[in-house]
This record gives sequence, structure tokens and C-alpha cells, in this order.
Amino acid sequence: FFYFLSKTLKSFKNQIKKSIEYSDNFNDKDLDNIVWSVQNFLSNVNEFSNQNDIEKNYRKKISLRINKNDFEKFPFGKHILEPIVISIKSLIIAIMCSYSLIEAIKTLMNGGNSLEFGLALIYSIVSVLGCGIISFYMKEQEKKINSELIKAECTQWFMDTALSTAVLVGFIIAMVLAGTKLKSLNPYIDPFMTIVVSLVCIRIPIKTFIESFKEVICVKANDEINDDIYVLVKGIEEEYNFEESITRVSKVGRELRIEIDFVFNEESKLNKLEEMDNVREYVYSNMSDIKLDKWLNINFTGDKKWAV
Repeated sequence: FFYFLSKTLKSFKNQIKKSIEYSDNFNDKDLDNIVWSVQNFLSNVNEFSNQNDIEKNYRKKISLRINKNDFEKFPFGKHILEPIVISIKSLIIAIMCSYSLIEAIKTLMNGGNSLEFGLALIYSIVSVLGCGIISFYMKEQEKKINSELIKAECTQWFMDTALSTAVLVGFIIAMVLAGTKLKSLNPYIDPFMTIVVSLVCIRIPIKTFIESFKEVICVKANDEINDDIYVLVKGIEEEYNFEESITRVSKVGRELRIEIDFVFNEESKLNKLEEMDNVREYVYSNMSDIKLDKWLNINFTGDKKWAV
């Protein structure tokens, strides 16, 4: 797309010349400099796009690596790779937001910077539309595919859309103020909008980092999942007169790890191995509404020390 846009600028140059041929303050050299600058900028964007393709391929390889069956090397699975990748990615984005915020504050304190209109405004509009469409597409994919990697990608594109929108709004405000007595505020618009967007967006990668890091260290799953499983287990405990039940639930990437220990006493009704397997099947079938891969381990013991 950017390659096509860059080529289009060359043919568009002649049309611009026709519209300004009567201007005394604009010459071919100025026009060449503008077109060359925009083309150079688009070339950098195209390079960034290639780097983004490399990043996407890397995430795809991680996803394939997670789904690959490699029980001998990874007996407990590889789902932990997903929150590790997301934690690193979120931390980098948070650092970038912090850097943008600091630089914008410095620019604001140093008197702001000038805004260039024209083709830069056109690119800003294209950027908002492009990022917005991709952000919407990624949001739709997130609904279909239960993957934290897709969710992180969706978040990144949302932030790109927000930043592009802030730049466009800054251009529009500056253009409105350019013909008024408040035009002296124009140099401050760009850093001010950057500060606002950075403050709004920085909480997103920080929140994502915290959630992913919790999965890395196996913090308990959210209350909704925990409560549903707790109610289910307590019902089985009462039905079979177990002394006690201990439930541990943690979410790691797309996997839900569940360990349930039932402690027997003299009045417990469950004795046969077949009945124990029936309990396991009952628990598993009643968690079908939880759209995660499940690692379920149910133990039966007569001594609580083996359950804690």
C-alpha cells in the first residue's frame, strides 16, 4: 500500500504544479523537496512495515511452537511461552510510551514545535483509516480466536489508531487556530496531544504486563472461573461426604491448570476406582463453558498432608 502511495505521489506532482503555477512563492525545487521528503518518509514506514512482518512471523512461530506436541522435552506443556512473550512486548511498549511522554514534556517546556501542513495531513488521514481498519479486523479475530497473542496485537493496533487520531486532531486544531489570534498556541498542540495520548495509552501495556506476569508466576485465575469451579467441587464434596476438598486454579496462556484434592473420612461414599473416574468425568464435563485448554488433575487421599 505504501509502495503504491509513494508511486502515486510522482504522478500527483504534475497535478499539484498545475494548481500552483501562478504562485510566485512556490517553485519546482520546493515541490521536489516536499515530494522527496514524503517519499523518504514512506520508505521508512515501509521498512517499519517489514520489521512488523518479522515481528508477526516471530509471534506466529511462537504460536506454532506452543501448539506443537513435544511431550518428551516439555512434559508440562509450553503454554507459559505465551505470557512470557506478551510480558516482554508489553514492557517494551510501556517504555516507549514513557519515552514519548518525557520527550513531549521537554518539547512543551522548550516552546513546542512547528506543524507542517499539506501532504503530512493527507498521510495523517490515511494513517488513521489504515490503523482503524486493521484495529477493527484484529478485534474481530480476537472474538473468534481465544489467544492472548491476538489480544496483545489488537491492543497495539488500538494504540496506533489512538496516536494517529491524536496527530490528525492536532493538525485540525492547528489549522483552525492558524487564522485566529490564538495561532501562537500552534507550536504547543503537537506535544500536548502526545502527552494526552501517552497518559491514556500507557496504562494499557502496564495492565497487560501485570496480567501476563501473574500467569508466568501462576497466580490464581480470575474470581469468576474460581467461583464456578469452587461451587462445583463443594457440591461433589457434600454428595460423597468427603472430609474436605482443596482446589487450586491458575491460568497460563490459553491453558487452565486445575488441581482438586478430595480428603476421605470414614463416612465417604466413594470407594471404587471406576467411581473416582466418574467424578473426574463429571467435573470435566461441567467446565465445558470455560473456553480454555484444561489441565485437570483430581486426587483422592485419606491424609490431608498429601493435598497441601
